[in-house]
Amino acid sequence: MANNRQIETLGVSYLTTFINRHSLLQTYFGSNDKTPVWDGEIHVLKTSSEKRSEIFGKVPVQIKATRQQKNKLKSFSLDISDLELYSKNGGVVLFVVWLSEDGDLRNIYYKSLPPLSIKKLIKKSNLKNKTTSSKKLSVQIHELDEQKLYPMLVDFITNSRKQYSFINVDGISVEDISDDSNLKFYYYGQEKGEIFNYQEENDLFIYYKNPLTGIEVPLENTIKVVETYEETDLIITIGNTIFQNVKRHRFPDGSVQLHFGEGFKMSFDVKKKQFTFNYTRPNMLSKAIKCTQAFQELGKFGYCKLNGNIIELGEQSILDITSRDLETEIEELVQISNFMENMRIQKEVDLTYFDKQSLRNLNILNLGLILKNKVALNYNESKLLHLRIANIHIITLYDFETDNIGTMIDIFTETPWCRRGEGEDSSYISIFEVLEPNDWLKIDNCDFDSVISSYQRLVDNGLKFEDANNTIIKIVIAADKAEDVSRSELLLNWAQCLS
Repeated sequence: MANNRQIETLGVSYLTTFINRHSLLQTYFGSNDKTPVWDGEIHVLKTSSEKRSEIFGKVPVQIKATRQQKNKLKSFSLDISDLELYSKNGGVVLFVVWLSEDGDLRNIYYKSLPPLSIKKLIKKSNLKNKTTSSKKLSVQIHELDEQKLYPMLVDFITNSRKQYSFINVDGISVEDISDDSNLKFYYYGQEKGEIFNYQEENDLFIYYKNPLTGIEVPLENTIKVVETYEETDLIITIGNTIFQNVKRHRFPDGSVQLHFGEGFKMSFDVKKKQFTFNYTRPNMLSKAIKCTQAFQELGKFGYCKLNGNIIELGEQSILDITSRDLETEIEELVQISNFMENMRIQKEVDLTYFDKQSLRNLNILNLGLILKNKVALNYNESKLLHLRIANIHIITLYDFETDNIGTMIDIFTETPWCRRGEGEDSSYISIFEVLEPNDWLKIDNCDFDSVISSYQRLVDNGLKFEDANNTIIKIVIAADKAEDVSRSELLLNWAQCLS
């Protein structure tokens, strides 16, 4: 029967042969190494060259050989003191060589242990064994094959380098940084979708780029990728509508979807051997109209084209589309679009905010401003109205006539004359004088040429009037309040034009 040293030597030999079959890997393992912690290192090359400049990095390894009589190895115990030492020195890759009683190779297992993986394991062990002082820790191991080997070692080197300087400092978690922080994770793989299998055996770390130093700081949180996507050169045609910005999404279960038009998802049902479509109306109005019209055509024709090839829908998919009242939905969307066009509003409507009040306001404004009909409102005086349609803010004048009946006046196309005060002390003012900073901040139906003209006509008519200074101040205040940079710049430009 072989002794422990012979078993270890045999294990190192099998592992050396396995690794050296890869042209970009070189092993430097000690024979009967007396070092209790490290058993050597693997040089990972960029290209198959002997030049030092072609070495991507070096991976310290610990090799264990075992003849455990089990059907499969799932874990291996390591001394916590050894793990702590690995952690302080950049981590280690553990290899477990499983031998038969006769010394034949049964399998090779591995576990990549960069510094933060070790820190997480020890922390988890301490929480689990609060009442006992355990000196060993069970590490989950995984079967190794040739395809996994090189990417795993490259990722180990990348993470080890980035984590080495931070292992002895207090960890940072996702909760400690702002939501708009620049986060990255690194993964080296060959095939699309490989990352889903990779993350089942290896930790995926995220790094936060410090905006002051530019240094990437590792976060203690690990992540799981639940979906990936890639740009494609695919073209999908539905009726007369062409979609070119097609993205391919991949999922952990191996399924693939094509996303296009910001509303469509197309996948292939393997069991039914047919394509299925899922449609969710986009939030932005222009895209919602385009995509809903295309969706209606999809139900009408029963097929689309993928790079010129016809993709037919199943009967149930067609029925699911044609059973919806898409005609009414499109008419409602077009009504909103036509109103915005007539009001010269260029800001995109976000339908996320289109509620019942938005619909009421749309109907009132369309009736009064577009159709020029009288409107019945619960006011007994003329006043400026601030009405919201989704994310669009409109200011208009309600001109009271009698019995809660009045007319709507677009103050930008039909700018009324206004006076402040009575008698000799009165003076003419621009109607825009009454707008407050918050009005200027939100208004979306503003034609600023009309604002300037309202002051210019006071000058041209030689009237006693109040100048635009107060209005300019209010616009500047609104610019200071604006969170959106483009809005702030627009307001400042208005103020400059008026001055």
